[in-house]
This record gives sequence, structure tokens and C-alpha cells, in this order.
Amino acid sequence: MASRRSNPRDSDRVQTRTGSANAECIRSGDVSEALTEVLREEIRLPLTSTQEAKDLDGEKSVARVKSSSPTVLTIQGLPYYRKLGQCCSLGEAFQPAGCPLPSLRNMTEREAYVKMAVANAKAMEANNEFAATLEKCLQDVPRSDELYEIKKVIRELKLGLKIAQDRERANVAQLAAAEKLGNQAASLEARLRVVSNERKSSLEQVSFLEAKVESSTNKFSDDLRRATYDAKKALADSYLDVLVSLKEKWETKKATTDCEACLREVMANIDLLKEIMNNNLLASDDLLRLRTKEVEFGSELYVMAVSDFSVGKLDLPQISEDLPEDFFAKVPFAVDDVTKCSGGQFEDGKFGIGE
Repeated sequence: MASRRSNPRDSDRVQTRTGSANAECIRSGDVSEALTEVLREEIRLPLTSTQEAKDLDGEKSVARVKSSSPTVLTIQGLPYYRKLGQCCSLGEAFQPAGCPLPSLRNMTEREAYVKMAVANAKAMEANNEFAATLEKCLQDVPRSDELYEIKKVIRELKLGLKIAQDRERANVAQLAAAEKLGNQAASLEARLRVVSNERKSSLEQVSFLEAKVESSTNKFSDDLRRATYDAKKALADSYLDVLVSLKEKWETKKATTDCEACLREVMANIDLLKEIMNNNLLASDDLLRLRTKEVEFGSELYVMAVSDFSVGKLDLPQISEDLPEDFFAKVPFAVDDVTKCSGGQFEDGKFGIGE
């Protein structure tokens, strides 16, 4: 664009050159027609005599000698200007458009003139082609205001392109972030599915464990009831064994008490007899009898002696600490239907236990 810059002055200059080129194009057309006519006359007419050529040369030389200032020379009445000692500008000899050209028969240096006319025609044609090419090229050159508008549009386009590039980079960054979030979402969805499956399996395990706990609870209740029943039965059997042993010990104690009473009675009788004998009373036979009974009851008492069967020294069954606290509230004591206790005394010679 820098090589094609122009201003209004250049455009005016181009228009001037175009106008001159058009004028020269018209003249070159006239010259072409004149050259065609000259060549035709040259072919039709014979050459002029040598004498006429010498006369023309003599007249031309006389005219050159007369003055060194610019003079007006005529060729068959057609004036042209030139300076002495310089080449004549043959272009100045042409008249305006429509003026007939002189014949070559009355023109000196006809061959040079023909060559010059041909060369001038070629030069004018080349000039016309150059002017046309230049005009065609300059037609594509925009003006200053158009250049300003183009630069303004280019700046706006550059700004828009930069904004679009920034927006595209931002979109690319957002797209990358979205892809990253999409990957994270996919991973989270996979993790969520895994967690959901784990939760489902955990719920199934919880349901299985609840059922197992319920069955275990039922089994534990059954086992507890069975164990409670067995414990109650074992405790009742143990207390029954204790009561049986107490019964036996009471029976033995009763016999021992009776024997001891008899022994004390005999000993009292012996003491009484001793007092009687000391008072000279005759009871030797009775004393011998009582002493014999004393020995018998003493040996019998030694044989029938039993251990202390107080409650603190009884070998009662021990209660396990694993039993619940309300065990004794739920377990009634075993009562022997045969043995009954009334007022701290045992009836029917048997022993029982009450609450």
C-alpha cells in the first residue's frame, strides 16, 4: 500500500497527462494517414530532378546564411521556425488537424523526413501505450480520503481480529476448563456409582446383620430362658440338698440332745446319790447303776456328735455374678410340698424353706 500512495496533485497531474496523451494520439493518427499518403505519392510520381533538388538546397543555404537569429522558413508556403546551427524541429512544421501536408516532391531531405515521421509515429504510439498503461495503473490508486478510510477499516479489522483472537483464547481456556470439569464430573460419577454400589452392599449387609442380630437375640432369649430355668432348677436342687442335710442334722441333733438330757439327768442323780452317801445314806447299788449309764451315754454322745450347722457356716451354693439383677425377683424359691414351716417350727418332722 505504501508504494501506491498518491495525493490530489498526483491525480490532477495524471489527468493532464491523460489529456495530452489523447491529443497526441489524435495527432499520431493524422501522421499515420499523412505517411500513408506520402508513400502512395512516392510510388505514383517519379522522382524530382537533380536540378530542382540543387535549387532547393541553394535556397535553403541562402536562408541559413542570412541570419543567425530564429527565422521563418517555408516549404511550399508552410512556415516553420528554427535556429541557425541547430536541427529543425519538424514537429513545429505541422499544422493543426485538418490542414493538408506538403507533398514530398517539393520537400528537401525527403528520406530523412520520412524516417523521422515513421520514428515519431512509433514514439507516439509507444507514448500512447505508456500513457494508457499509466492511466490504467493510476485508476486503481485510491485517493487520500479513501486511503484514510481503508486504514481506518484495517485498524478496526485488526482490533476486531485481536478481540476475536483473545475471545478465541478465552474460549479455548474455557473449553479446556470445561473438559477438565467434564473429566472430573465423569470421575465423580464413577466414584458416585462405586459409592452407590458400596452403599447398596452395605445396606444389604446391615439388613443381613439386623436379621442375624434378631435371630441372635431370639436365640439369646431362648438360651437365657433355658439357662435361667437350669439355674433355677440347679439352685432349687442345691437348696433342697441343703435342706435335706439340715433335716438329717436336725434329726441327729435331736437324738444328741435327748442323749445329753439323759446324761445330765444321770449326772444329777449321781450328784444326788453322792450327797446321800456323804450323809451316810446306803445307795451303792443305785450309784453303780447310774455310773454305768453315765459311761454308756458319754460314749454314745461322743459317737453322735455333729458339726456346727449354723447358717454362716453352711456350704450353700454360690450365685453367679453373670445373672441379671432382677434374677431373684423373677425366680421364686423352691418350696417342698411335703415340708412346711410354721412359726419357725417344722411340722411332720421335715424341713422346708420359704421366701
